[in-house]
Amino acid sequence: MMHAMTRGGVAVAKRYAVGIDYGGTKLLAAVVDLKTGEVVATAKKRTSASDSPKAILERMETVTDAALESAKLKPKQIEGIGVGAAGQVDSKEGVLLGTPNLSQAVVNLPIVDSMKKRYGVPVALRNDVQVAATGELAFGAGKGVKDFLCCFVGTGIGGAIVVGGSLVLGASGSAGEIGHVVVDSGGRVCGCGGRGHLEAYASRTGMTLSLMGDLKRGRPSVLRELAPELSTAAMWPESGAVRSGVLQAALEAGDRLVEDTITDAGRFLGIGLASAINLLNPARIILGGGVIEAVGLLYDVAVDYAEREALAAPGRVVEFRKAGLGDHAGVVGAALIGAGG
Repeated sequence: MMHAMTRGGVAVAKRYAVGIDYGGTKLLAAVVDLKTGEVVATAKKRTSASDSPKAILERMETVTDAALESAKLKPKQIEGIGVGAAGQVDSKEGVLLGTPNLSQAVVNLPIVDSMKKRYGVPVALRNDVQVAATGELAFGAGKGVKDFLCCFVGTGIGGAIVVGGSLVLGASGSAGEIGHVVVDSGGRVCGCGGRGHLEAYASRTGMTLSLMGDLKRGRPSVLRELAPELSTAAMWPESGAVRSGVLQAALEAGDRLVEDTITDAGRFLGIGLASAINLLNPARIILGGGVIEAVGLLYDVAVDYAEREALAAPGRVVEFRKAGLGDHAGVVGAALIGAGG
């Protein structure tokens, strides 16, 4: 709570918090100005499916320390730390219960207690897209909109629902899990163990598995040069899904296989969004995440199918937007939650 700014000749103390976005491929920490939503400093580390609970907590501390050092702040100068994690969380107990796309060792990980002991400030934990929705509501594409759905597409697919300007958490705190709605009964196995879930078809992981199968069957593709690891079983589980930028580069090279795969994923994503439109009747749907940011075709196809498949009345009023805060939606929202926002 140091670092004063001048307003009308009067010194006004700036307010900061740290936001942490713990996702399937990276751990991003940021120092955020709570008044403006500005990201003052960041630090990042990659995550791995083989990370142990101890390694995860140590990496979380490492990126937090690095972000604070970059911003020239001490822990006592921030109002709190917020963590958004890609999985099922118990926000009341501050525990990450488990997740299909992070380390398999992540079961009942006591993130809040660990971070409180290390930094001596308030700490809060939420699902990663719930914190992203909080950031978008305050400073991004949800600003001024009371009813919207956030859907973020990355390693997995996460969602969050805002009604009347407030997050809908649900009875167990996991409301909004659009990635696990069933779009193909009895279909592909999802990372969570269920079948036919949206995440199994439209996430980077789902698309990667589909691409690997087609490459194995001999379909021609520039991916053999851009991402040679896709042709080897050794890619899993260490390397994770193919990067979003690689998918876009393949599209720009006119790769038919990648175009077909992304179009198919977009169709499933649109069907899932249409179901959400019919169920929730939101004023806006905000799409974000690494794949949406990098691959415009996925967004375009998903919106087209969602508009086609939704009921007429809710379909007429819903607007589609890309996340206004981009890759920083999670850390900004996490910082707000960490500071009690």
